[in-house]
Amino acid sequence: MVEKPPVGTDSTPEVDLVERARGGDLSAFETLIAKYQRAVFHIALYKSKNYFDAEDLTQDIFLAAFRALETLKTPESFGGWLFGIAYNRCHKWFRRERNKVIKIQEVRQKALEDERRRWKETQSGASPRAPEEHISEVLLRLPEEVRQALTLKYLEGMSYQDIGKRLGINSHRIDYLIRKGKQMIRDRMGRGEAQA
Repeated sequence: MVEKPPVGTDSTPEVDLVERARGGDLSAFETLIAKYQRAVFHIALYKSKNYFDAEDLTQDIFLAAFRALETLKTPESFGGWLFGIAYNRCHKWFRRERNKVIKIQEVRQKALEDERRRWKETQSGASPRAPEEHISEVLLRLPEEVRQALTLKYLEGMSYQDIGKRLGINSHRIDYLIRKGKQMIRDRMGRGEAQA
């Protein structure tokens, strides 16, 4: 009787590993993962452009492959079959993410249009001022430290840590300035609407 070499050795043919994995041998599938993980990760990274998303996608791809092993008709084409799953999963992920972005943009656009319409309705005879112009005026009148914190957070998208480095203040101070700034904007915008 000929003994099979231990799983994971270089002499173990890939077809044998695939057959063992199809039979429920997890260590054989782990060996296949080790062989293809880098290539699959690079496919996911190329599509997602984000290390953490690529890690999640890679796990999802191998899980999908494990579940679909029974559908693999030719074990010798495991690599191509796996890459097909990788590309399909990445394309589905990309479509979902793109749809999320489109929906967010649509919501923002609708909110801006609603705000413009309200401003036009509140203006009596005078040429309507766009809401972003009013917000800009209010922002310019805020205390400098408050204005800087709001600008770095909401216009430049910086984290508290990065704002702290830039302004030389701690996260508690940043949080206070942002909350104070938002309240001041609400108060001043409310006064502006009342005057209109």
